[in-house]
Amino acid sequence: MLCCLFALVLTGCPDEGVVCTAGLSVCGGTCVDTRGDSANCGACGTTCSASEVCQEGVCGCRAGTQACGGACVDTATDVAHCGACGTACASGQVCESGTCREGCSQGLLRCGGACVDGATDPLNCGACGNTCPDVQSCRSSRCAYDVVTACFTNGQLVGIQAETDQLGPRREFGAGVQSLASWDGFVLAADMTNGKLLQAAGGNLGTVVEEDSLGVTSGSPNDILVDPPYVYVVDSVTNTLQVLMREGPAQGNGLGLRTVGQVNLGANTSPQALARFGDLLYIPLFGTASSGFRNGNAVARVDISNPLSPRKVDTIPLTGLDLKPFDGGTVMPLPYSVTTTRSAVYVALTNLNPFRDYRPNGPGMLARIDPATGEVRAIDLGAERCLNAGYVEAVGDQLVVACIGEALYDPANGYIATSVRATGLVLVKDDLPVASYAVSPGCEPGTPGCMLSVASRFAVAQGAVYLADTNAGRVFVVEVEDGRLVERRGYSTPSAKGPALQACPLDPRRPVSNAIDVTALR
Repeated sequence: MLCCLFALVLTGCPDEGVVCTAGLSVCGGTCVDTRGDSANCGACGTTCSASEVCQEGVCGCRAGTQACGGACVDTATDVAHCGACGTACASGQVCESGTCREGCSQGLLRCGGACVDGATDPLNCGACGNTCPDVQSCRSSRCAYDVVTACFTNGQLVGIQAETDQLGPRREFGAGVQSLASWDGFVLAADMTNGKLLQAAGGNLGTVVEEDSLGVTSGSPNDILVDPPYVYVVDSVTNTLQVLMREGPAQGNGLGLRTVGQVNLGANTSPQALARFGDLLYIPLFGTASSGFRNGNAVARVDISNPLSPRKVDTIPLTGLDLKPFDGGTVMPLPYSVTTTRSAVYVALTNLNPFRDYRPNGPGMLARIDPATGEVRAIDLGAERCLNAGYVEAVGDQLVVACIGEALYDPANGYIATSVRATGLVLVKDDLPVASYAVSPGCEPGTPGCMLSVASRFAVAQGAVYLADTNAGRVFVVEVEDGRLVERRGYSTPSAKGPALQACPLDPRRPVSNAIDVTALR
């Protein structure tokens, strides 16, 4: 897989001039996304007003405002349109919550005649007149996106506003970002091409504010765990767990991270992810084909009671589980992701046959580990709805599992998916699958121009899953309810509010657009 990712990233470049990645245009010597850039909306130099955002190259009223007399206003706070267009407050009065008053309630900012909450108002974020750019939200008096997606094949990051599901402008960032996380308003991006952990402010995705080495031999940083004041990164090529600690601005312009510890998990272990339970990290070990996967198909436990000296304690084998092979033949658990709840550790099992092009040879499964005893048992997610379980995350008292599915790829055409089945989400409650969501491409597979979707990692923001698509660059939005998965943006149900988000652009030079990871800013 690593060689395939490199092939997607490396392309030739002209010798002169500004060269932009897919979907971006040159404006004033800079690469911009005219589809979502409020300063270059639809064309270079076309600017939207402060109360507008740019969507699909057209300026329109931002969420929470409406058109009144040719301007976009917030009728909850606009003194000339208080509660409704044209309803003006008397001289000297203010507008608060759509009502004219003599003064603002305690704790609110008075900005002209408007009473606003500076901690959440995108038009007055932290101070009067401080407007958040494009579709950024105001949280704790700071402008930032709610969700960020990494576009691996295009070398870009793109922000998303939760609830409205509007896309911000795509920004060039890094060269091969493979994994994302967030902490204190910053996006952390592990870049496989330079062995660096890059940082960007959550409201300025195109600028690297800090970079920290992941080691000169870093090859595939698969996962990042933020556990203040520490950050943990696993690398599936160097077989290492790296520990970084926040030291503040003196170490950089971002979080100020410095490597303080590292442990080698063993040759040919290929660690894929990590999650914390108590003083232990649980790390799925995939293993490598060159070693016959003898050092994989297990979960390593690392003691981090002293994070500066992490210590591998033991490994829990997964080979004794009944993986329910379809034909009674070869199948391996090949664990790929992990999460924890208050009482257990859950590991996503891909159940693949590595000797048959890594095709699924059993249903997608979870392994449930009892941290107290180390006992392991399997949870069958159902082959009809889930193959190749690739990612799992706890959402309240439920688990959401992303199923990559059984996908066939064309190596002669950039490894584009030519067919896929049983890809999407499964909802698990009380260790039983209770609901599922099947990803649809919104077109008839096999017809010209129809790009199939292959589910990958996801992030959860404001009760919804933002599910990445590694083949067509889309992001699907699915609400998580008690025992239900409800599509909000996608193509599977007529009740969806709109199509899936085209987060990562399609590049005519490459057949695949890989939305490789998603993070929710915290």
